[in-house]
Amino acid sequence: MRRNPIPVLIFVLAIVGLFAAYAFFNHSIVPRYVGARNVLARRSEIRESLRIRYDRGPLVEEDWTMSDIEGTSASEYRVVGRNGTTISIRERPRPTLDAGANVAFFFGRTVQDGIWELTNRPPRGDTSAHYTVHVYQLTGDEHGSRDYTFTDPHYWATTGGHQFHITLSKNKPVPDLLQMTSTVLVEPRYAELVDDFEAFGPDSFRAKVAQARSRLGART
Repeated sequence: MRRNPIPVLIFVLAIVGLFAAYAFFNHSIVPRYVGARNVLARRSEIRESLRIRYDRGPLVEEDWTMSDIEGTSASEYRVVGRNGTTISIRERPRPTLDAGANVAFFFGRTVQDGIWELTNRPPRGDTSAHYTVHVYQLTGDEHGSRDYTFTDPHYWATTGGHQFHITLSKNKPVPDLLQMTSTVLVEPRYAELVDDFEAFGPDSFRAKVAQARSRLGART
């Protein structure tokens, strides 16, 4: 009596199917899973700050400091009065999804406004206030930072300075100073960055900042 080959064939096909499924999972799903785990495990850190130091007036210094560490946003404002009083206002750490204190969103805006591209500028305009911007970013094993100073962002946004260009040639080794060309160095992004920092945070945070400045005698 001949044996029915169908059960044996089904068994063989089942074994082949298991091996095929294992190969697909091992070569496709597992690498994706491991890759996703690695992305989630990568360190992420953003730090930004603006410091304004005043040579005169009721305030000595103002500091805005923002950070996003592994998806948690935090911010602080500190002001020092000429009378020696220091007031600090801290926003409690919040998940990045909290729109009111989203440092990651704020970082994207400052990047758009040139925080990585701007550089030191010489004292111009109202030189009684000195601005220092700091930015730091860490993603996985890659990181970068930038620091620069300037005065009077309104001056740079509206007036700027001049950069002179002198062309030397073999036929005229001595340049004609009357033929020099110049470029006006107007750069509105310094003012835009300062506005970004001063406008950061929910209404409650900005209201406390205004109260602190008013308490120390500064205009709001």
